[in-house]
Amino acid sequence: MNIIKLTVGEKLDHNMPAESMSIVLMNGAPMLTFNYSVTEKNIAAFLNGSSSFGLFFEHNILFFLFKIERLLNWSDLAFTIHLARDEEIEDNGGYQPLHLVLVESETSIIKGLPVVTVSPAFRSMLARITQQQAKERFNTIDYYKKIGVLYEAYPSASFMLKKAIIVEQGGVTLPSE
Repeated sequence: MNIIKLTVGEKLDHNMPAESMSIVLMNGAPMLTFNYSVTEKNIAAFLNGSSSFGLFFEHNILFFLFKIERLLNWSDLAFTIHLARDEEIEDNGGYQPLHLVLVESETSIIKGLPVVTVSPAFRSMLARITQQQAKERFNTIDYYKKIGVLYEAYPSASFMLKKAIIVEQGGVTLPSE
């Protein structure tokens, strides 16, 4: 198990293009990294804004959906357990922590590290999906082709949101429409 030390004010040694986002698992918890040019107002919104999360799952492709009030409208990131090395998400009946990392793209300095949680129902769904993904054979080219097909059908996170299997705000599951 690799230990990653993250500290506000320190550089993040993570090779990401400017103005991008990534998602990885860190000790079984999703870590969403946002690499942007930021202002003090953006940092305050990141640290204090209400966050919402959802899961969209189709053709064995999982998308994390997320929104951070006053900073990010609904956005999406594709995820497959096959690219998470030996990591897994355990369904232990508890809340699932999500580590959020805000990085200033020009300097690679970490500007914020909040941890938010999603409900046990969200965690259970996420664990079940990643276990299902793990059972299927993985082909990188096919994976990216399927993502392309899904983006044609759902060109933005707001379209995926309408078909999300779960949506939460602040660890509370919202009723499905």
